[in-house]
Amino acid sequence: MKLEFRQMAPEDLPATFSVRLSTVENAISMERLEREYAITPESVADAMTRDVKGWVCEDSGTVVGFAMGNRSNAEVLVVAVHPEYEGNGIGKSVLARVRDWLFSEGHQAIWLLTTPDPSLRAYGFYAALGWQCTGRIVREDEVLVLRKVDC
Repeated sequence: MKLEFRQMAPEDLPATFSVRLSTVENAISMERLEREYAITPESVADAMTRDVKGWVCEDSGTVVGFAMGNRSNAEVLVVAVHPEYEGNGIGKSVLARVRDWLFSEGHQAIWLLTTPDPSLRAYGFYAALGWQCTGRIVREDEVLVLRKVDC
């Protein structure tokens, strides 16, 4: 395994959608992304020309994980890792890049939506990285927040 990290380009969108659609625990279909969230490759490409930026992880040139954030509202939009690559620190690494970028844009706190179910991996993943539960639910997900710590 030869993992490399870099900033996402619009040309990466087909591969990142493939990774997102491959996830098992937080599975979603392309139809649901479009219908419920208005997320399409075209809408993401458009957002990348304004306030959205992402990072990918590649293994020998194949995208195996990615994360994206929105600087206009300090939201981490997505973190996804192909199931065959889970447990290798990819999610943590791409999330760290988005986190650092959002904080560098002047945000003192950033947020994301995730499952409120503590039995699911995502819940523990974010908790272990210092994300705080807010108790606020949007659709079926909980809003988590991470505050910038100045040393």
